[in-house]
Amino acid sequence: MVVSTRSVYADEGLLTPEKFVDLHDMGFPAGPWEGSGPWAPPAWLSTLRTLGDAQGVIATVSTCSGTDQAAREVARRTGAVVEAMEGAAVAQVAERLGVAWGEVRVVSNTTGDRHAQRWEMRAALDRLARLGAALAGTGTR
Repeated sequence: MVVSTRSVYADEGLLTPEKFVDLHDMGFPAGPWEGSGPWAPPAWLSTLRTLGDAQGVIATVSTCSGTDQAAREVARRTGAVVEAMEGAAVAQVAERLGVAWGEVRVVSNTTGDRHAQRWEMRAALDRLARLGAALAGTGTR
C-alpha cells in the first residue's frame, strides 16, 4: 500500500523530440501548484503514512505503461513509485472545492511489459480490507 506524498499528472503535456513539457511549463497549469500536481495535505499525510507500507509520488497516467521503457520513463520524469489513473484529477477537484484529500493505492500489479506483469489481486483486496478497517477505527472519512 502506497500513501501519496504528491499526486502528479504524468502524461498531460507535450512530448517534443528533446523532452516532455508538462502543462505548467507550457503555461497552462492544472492548478495553483508548481509543476504537475498537488502535494498531499500534511494532516492527511500524517494520518495515512502510519497505515501505509510505503509513501511517495503517485503518477496519474492516461495511458498505462505497457512497456518497461515507458514505465521507467514515467518513474524518471515524475519520481513516482507507482502509476494510477485517477489520483491527480481527484486531488485537483478536491482542492478546487476546498475539500481535504489523500491518495492511497493498494497495488495489485506491476507496470511495464504486459507479458511479464505480476498480478496479486487477492493480496491487494485483502490489504484494502485491512486499510478500510484501520481507517474506520481512526474516525477518518
